[in-house]
Amino acid sequence: MKLKNTILTISILAGLFFAGCGCPAQKQVAVPPDPGLCSAPGMVASAMQYPVGNAYGRAIHLSKLTPTQVIVNEPFDYKIKVQNLTSQELINVVVSDAKPEHMTINSSDPDMRVVEGKVLWDLGTLAPNESRTISISAVAVDMGSITTCAEVTFETPTCAQIDIVRPQLTLSKVAPSESIKCDRIPLTYILTNEGSAAACDVVIEDVLPDGMMTSTGDNVVSFNVDSIGPGESQEFEAVVDASTSGIFASNATASSKSSGTITSNMPETMINQPALAIKETCPAAKFIGKSLTYEITVSNTGNGVARDTIIAATIPENTQYKKSSGGGMYTHASPGVVTWKIGDLAPGETRDVSMKLLLDKPGTLFTMATAKAFCAETASDSCRTELEGIPAVLLEVVDISDPIELGAMETYIITVTNQGTAEDTNIVINALLEDTMEYVSSSGPTKASVSGNKIAFEPLASLATDGQASWKVNVKAIGEGDVRFRATMNTDQLGRVVLETEATRFYQDLD
Repeated sequence: MKLKNTILTISILAGLFFAGCGCPAQKQVAVPPDPGLCSAPGMVASAMQYPVGNAYGRAIHLSKLTPTQVIVNEPFDYKIKVQNLTSQELINVVVSDAKPEHMTINSSDPDMRVVEGKVLWDLGTLAPNESRTISISAVAVDMGSITTCAEVTFETPTCAQIDIVRPQLTLSKVAPSESIKCDRIPLTYILTNEGSAAACDVVIEDVLPDGMMTSTGDNVVSFNVDSIGPGESQEFEAVVDASTSGIFASNATASSKSSGTITSNMPETMINQPALAIKETCPAAKFIGKSLTYEITVSNTGNGVARDTIIAATIPENTQYKKSSGGGMYTHASPGVVTWKIGDLAPGETRDVSMKLLLDKPGTLFTMATAKAFCAETASDSCRTELEGIPAVLLEVVDISDPIELGAMETYIITVTNQGTAEDTNIVINALLEDTMEYVSSSGPTKASVSGNKIAFEPLASLATDGQASWKVNVKAIGEGDVRFRATMNTDQLGRVVLETEATRFYQDLD
C-alpha cells in the first residue's frame, strides 16, 4: 500500500553549559597585568550572549529526507541532515529519532545507539557552518503509516583559556683551573631560566671549602635575584681568596619557591705557591789584593711560578765592586747592593748569577744574598771570606858619610819598611861592630843594649803595612881600612834572620 508523505516534526533543544576553551565567537576582554615579572598574572574575561544563534536567531538546521512510501518487508533508506548555522562551534551535538511502530532500523552511518525507544546519533562537535548527514537503512514490517520525529541537542560553551607555565632554572659556576695563592680568585655564576615562566625571589649560595673565603672573611658567597624571566640569563661575580695551596672545589645552589633547589657543577681550582731557595758560595780565605768571585744560585722549589723574581747581594764598606754576570746592577750605598731582575721563575727552575769583589786590606768580607718574588717568602743566604795580608819587610843600612877619617864620627841608619799587605810583628834589630869601630850612641823607636861590639835593640811590637822604622848607631872610626857595619832583622812573620851590611872606608890623614 502507499504511505502518505511523512511530515517532519523538528524539536530543537539547546543545552547551554560553561566548559572547554577556544571558542572564537565569544567575547574576551584582557585585563593587563602589573608590569613586574613576579606580579600576579593578568586576567581575561570571557562572555557569551544567550540564546546562541545567527542574525535571525537560528542556531541549527535539522532536516529529514524520507521516501513517500515503502513496501512492506523491503529495505529502504532515509537521511537526516544537521547544519550549524552559527559562526562558532557547537559541541556535544546529539540527534535522536523515535523508534516508530511498523519499522525496524537495520543500520546507520554513523553508528547509532538505542536508548529507551529512541535511536541516538552522537555527532560530537560541529564546526561553524558545518553540516553532517546521517544515512539510515530501515524496513517496514507491517501495513500502516510511519511517523518519525527527529530532534537535536547541542551545547554552546563559554570558554576561558588558562596557560600553565613554570620556570626551569639552571646554574653553572665558572672558576679558574689554577691560580697563585696571593692572586684573588674570580668566580662567575650563570643563572638561566629555560622555562616558560619567571622565577622569583631566587637565592644563589656557594658554601666555600675550608681555606677559601671572601674579602670580608665569610665562607659563603650569596646573591639575591628578584626575578629572572623565561629565556633570560644573568651573571654574578665574586672574588675570593685562598689561605693556603691545594685543590679547592664547591658547587653552588639556586633556590626559589616556584622552582625548588638546583645545584651547579663543581669546578676545581688548583692553588699553587712558589717557594724560593738560595745558595751563595765564595772562597773561605784569600790574600788581599785578589778578586773574589761570589756565586749565587736561586731555585723555585714550589709549584707556582715565582713572578718578578729579584736577587740582591750586599757589598760591605771599603769593598770594591768589579763586575757581575746576568745583568746585575750595582748601586753604591752603605752597604752597596748588586741587584739582578731575573723575571719569572717556573717551578723547578734554577738561575745562577755571580759577582766579583776586591778588598785590599785584611779582615772578613761578609755578603748577604736574598731572593724575592711575588707570593713567595724571602729566601736568604750569606757567605764570608777571611782576607789575609802578606807581610814583606825590607831591611836597609846606609852610612851618612864615606870615607871617614880616623877619629871622626860615622852614623849608620838602619831602616825597616813593611812593603807587604799585612802587619809585621815583633821586629828584632841587632848590629855588629868590627874592631875598627867604637860604639858611641844609638837612637830609634826602641832602646839598645850594648855588649862589647854587639848592639841589641828591644823588639818593635808591630809594623803596619807601608810602615817604616829607623834606628841610628853612632860609632867612632878607630882603625883604618875597609870596614863593615852589620845589621840583622827577624820578625814573627819572617822566622829567619835577614842580614844587611854597609861598607865604609876609614882612613888615616897623611899629614
